[in-house]
Amino acid sequence: MARTIYIFVLACLFVLNLAAAKAMAADDEQKEHDEQGEKKQASGSDVKADNDSRRDDDSDEIEKLRREAGLAIDQAEKNTGQELPRLDTNTVFSSGNRALQALNPEVSVVADVGGRLKMIDFNTDTLGDDAQFYFRVLGLHFQANLDPFSFFKAAIEFHVGEVELGEAYATWTNVLPGLNLTLGKFRQQFGVIQRWHAHSLDQFDFPLAITTILGPEGLNQIGMSLEWIAPALWADDQRLVLQITNSSNDHLFNGQQFGVPSVLLHWNQYYDLTESAYMEFGLTGMYGTNNRRNLLDDDGNRQDESWRTTTLGGADLTLSWAPLHNERYKHLTWRSEFYWVGKETDEGYLAAGGGYSYIDAGLSETLAIGLRGDLTQPYAVDNNGQWIWQAVAYLTWWESPWVKTRFQYAHKDGDNILPEDLFIVQVVFAAGPHKHDRY
Repeated sequence: MARTIYIFVLACLFVLNLAAAKAMAADDEQKEHDEQGEKKQASGSDVKADNDSRRDDDSDEIEKLRREAGLAIDQAEKNTGQELPRLDTNTVFSSGNRALQALNPEVSVVADVGGRLKMIDFNTDTLGDDAQFYFRVLGLHFQANLDPFSFFKAAIEFHVGEVELGEAYATWTNVLPGLNLTLGKFRQQFGVIQRWHAHSLDQFDFPLAITTILGPEGLNQIGMSLEWIAPALWADDQRLVLQITNSSNDHLFNGQQFGVPSVLLHWNQYYDLTESAYMEFGLTGMYGTNNRRNLLDDDGNRQDESWRTTTLGGADLTLSWAPLHNERYKHLTWRSEFYWVGKETDEGYLAAGGGYSYIDAGLSETLAIGLRGDLTQPYAVDNNGQWIWQAVAYLTWWESPWVKTRFQYAHKDGDNILPEDLFIVQVVFAAGPHKHDRY
């Protein structure tokens, strides 16, 4: 019994010693951990103190240099008796040399080349009379944002043996709420496509009504344009354009840079028919004079022709459909315009009307086909009952967004002219950010 009690006491003592040893080991580990934390905190404080000390030393050094610079200026002022400019040591200078190219305008190059074959009066012997390769234009197009309120556009056209300024204008947006101002040389907003550049047309050439009534070069004059974004009211968008320009178009006006200006007013309405279709409708009126002023006779005396006026009117309608999210692959556009001119001349009153209508259909991302019909009266005083008409069919292949090739056939006939059949292959390629901008 005594031996049993003795063994039990020894076991209890062993358990108590083991528990005490574990407790002492845990206390030693916690103490070591606390000591390491204190060392890290002390080390961080020392580093912070060193950094603060270094910053203080730098500040003291900069302040010392400032004082020395000030003393040097004071001494120089005493010696010269003049007040010298103080050094602004708080200004930080930076160089933007690498960003200067952002100030350059964006430049695009567009070329319009191809070949043509013409037959007159259905006579195959005439096929070689006007067969040629052509280089219609090489255009340099410039565009830049001048500041947050204005931008600039220009087009210089290089023809074979001739250089011409196509357009050059600056536009200020929101000079008044909803009012934009344009100054310079620009193609005027008579209808829709008269405003476009030739290389960006849906067909190779402008319709007969434009080249016959408005002139071979169309309306491209110098002046000012005001565009007012009017309240939508019944339409989804309404705009009113007022353009006052010189009368340099000698086909319609006097062809002089100075004199009585011509005035154009264009009203445009836009309607969203569905999420994939829209309609656009416009009316245009224009007024000017065609008598020449400040002419000199053989004796050097000033001669002014009697006043003669030119009045023009026009209407345009566009219906376009392109399926939402698939417009790059399919589209269908029907566009029609009508033009009329009344001009007082020495030979009598000239009145002529005309128009066109075409359908352009996109079959895929790269192919489009279309048909256009032209009808116009001759630009002559005695043209009653006389008409000239033309039918045009074309296929356009977009090799890429920068290159397109067009195959076009046109048949022209009418009163007092011989029938013409014209086949054209047109290649247009563009390099630059704007590709084939219409204007």
